[in-house]
Amino acid sequence: MALNDLTPQLRTRLSRLERVVGWFVTIATVLLLLGLGYYVYNTAKRKGWFQEKVYYYTFVRTAAGLKVGDPVRLMGRDVGDIVEITPMEPNSPYNIYIRFRVREGSAGEEFYGYLWEDSKAKIAAGDFLGNRYIEVTKGTNGFPTYMFYEIRRVALAEARDFIGKPGFAFSEEVIDPRTTNVLVKPLDPITAERLSIMNAAGATNILVFNEKIKKKAPTAMWDPKLGRYKPFLKGIEKGYWLEDIEPPPLADRMEKVVNTVESALPNILGLTNSLVRVLTNTDSIVVHADELLVTVKPILTNFAQISSNLSGPKGSLGEWLLPTNINAQLQATLGSANSTLNSAHTNVDLVSSNLIASLIHVSNLTSNLASQVQANGLILTEISELVTHTDEVLQGLKRHWLLKSAFSQSTNAPVQSIVRPRIGNEK
Repeated sequence: MALNDLTPQLRTRLSRLERVVGWFVTIATVLLLLGLGYYVYNTAKRKGWFQEKVYYYTFVRTAAGLKVGDPVRLMGRDVGDIVEITPMEPNSPYNIYIRFRVREGSAGEEFYGYLWEDSKAKIAAGDFLGNRYIEVTKGTNGFPTYMFYEIRRVALAEARDFIGKPGFAFSEEVIDPRTTNVLVKPLDPITAERLSIMNAAGATNILVFNEKIKKKAPTAMWDPKLGRYKPFLKGIEKGYWLEDIEPPPLADRMEKVVNTVESALPNILGLTNSLVRVLTNTDSIVVHADELLVTVKPILTNFAQISSNLSGPKGSLGEWLLPTNINAQLQATLGSANSTLNSAHTNVDLVSSNLIASLIHVSNLTSNLASQVQANGLILTEISELVTHTDEVLQGLKRHWLLKSAFSQSTNAPVQSIVRPRIGNEK
């Protein structure tokens, strides 16, 4: 249908719809462009496209796990990326040349400000797949690798005009060759004494920092061999060299671990066999221990019964060792023995008293006899003569024919008197 065939009302409505669609497409396009611009801006901000960057380089043994574009980290944060990985010449003592850059960072951060003379480039393992990354360490000693202050070369005489002016500082160090003491350090204020030291060191012109003027791009780079900052020529200098710390790649270490495990596997198998034998012996020990417990159970039951009897309140141990009837008989026997001992003690006392009395009588008798003997000294002589005459009478009777048969069994030897005559002294 041709547009002219439409009524004026339809043509008016169609024109309004066309304008609405046009506005919608225009607004959608603007929003799309704004979103794309915002995405590009955030990406550029995140990757530091509009930030100042400084360059560093190092040398590694192998480039395994490293590629251009990999992040460079500082204290766990991404602060840059790798820009170049190049093998060195065959006669070079180094294997792989790696150049990377560190960006400025957000306001007040200045990531490259953490990198000093003693900073290191550590090659760290990124994951278990063999990927690696560069971790730069924070400097703690020495001087910053880059300077952003205005630097200019002036004659020594001209530098005297900066004495006492704040913001002007030296860019190099002077060491006393005799004592190795540092006489002048970088960033020291310019003084007449330090200028005299520079003059004594043979300097005719010096590089001076103006700390009042800070540049966006680096102006000087530290040279540790010369001990001074030298002007940085952008596009000519390849960057500041950082010493590398490169442990073996994770794959090499895992291969070494596998080789170690493989070499130790026979010992491990022998250990498992020993463990199996130990477990078998342990199982047999447990079985024998179970049998022993079954055997010991009645003994433990009897011991428990004995211990319960021993813990009775009436002295069960004594009743167990000495039954009640034996205890009663023993008490009766001990009572009889006690009474017998008492009677014996009484009799012994009586006998001892009688014996003492008898001994007293014998003592009196012997004393009387002794007094009689002392009173009559011839009594022993008379007794001796009486015995002698009695013996003669008996000898005569032996020889008589009538009584001779009565003494036939006796010996013919005369009887010797056992009493010797004693002649006493008469008083």
